[in-house]
Amino acid sequence: MGALFHTEGVHGSLLQLIERLAELPDDATLYAARPWSPESDAVAAIEGPGGESPTELPHLLEVELAREAVDVWSEWRKGRRPTAGNACAAVIHYATHDAYMPMNIDT
Repeated sequence: MGALFHTEGVHGSLLQLIERLAELPDDATLYAARPWSPESDAVAAIEGPGGESPTELPHLLEVELAREAVDVWSEWRKGRRPTAGNACAAVIHYATHDAYMPMNIDT
């Protein structure tokens, strides 16, 4: 991602950023327009030195936690690989409920 990422972040829909989750820096944070949905305008960026938000969009979830939410989604479903939509739903669920997406909520 390089220096450009540190100054501008990565922009796209939330679904597009979730599709690139593995490529994003560990210390990045996801920000997305509410109401959160796969189509929400989103940015993955690194907070400023004082913890200031690099965007006007609301905080969604740190990239490391988003990856964890997707990994748990897969583990709880016997290793099934999530679609981008499944992964996006898992991230939104975690950000909204501070909990992993339960088995009875399947996308």
